[in-house]
Amino acid sequence: MCYMIVLSTNSDRNLADLNSDFVVFSKVLPATSKTAFLKFEHQWYLGSKDGCSCGFRHLDRQNVSLGFCDPQDWYPEESDDIAATVEAFTVLKSIATEGVELDCIDVWTSDEDDDGPLAGEMTVNLATLSSTSFRFFEGHRLLLLNA
Repeated sequence: MCYMIVLSTNSDRNLADLNSDFVVFSKVLPATSKTAFLKFEHQWYLGSKDGCSCGFRHLDRQNVSLGFCDPQDWYPEESDDIAATVEAFTVLKSIATEGVELDCIDVWTSDEDDDGPLAGEMTVNLATLSSTSFRFFEGHRLLLLNA
């Protein structure tokens, strides 16, 4: 089982042009019913160096109340996951800065697809966050703004 981050935008920009060692955009979406919750026309899969989206910082749906924060000593995280998330944040913020509408959903996949509703939705103003505090929330749709 893995994390899979799917996102959508109203821009026809080829996000694969932004690919790097840590951040990989692909038009090939994972098999998940959660893409139905994306709001915009152009849909993308956000992968990491691991192939799946596991190489980013995530917070499981039971702990979303912890919110955004910098990595903590009491909860060790891989340095590559932190670096990849900082890079993803920078790329997503640059896209949102262009006035493009952007959302994403972090999905925990298994052999069975969950047809249930999302755990929640939230609007995230990237201009108010530091790159090191950003992370994805499992089962949640994030509307990403830079206002």
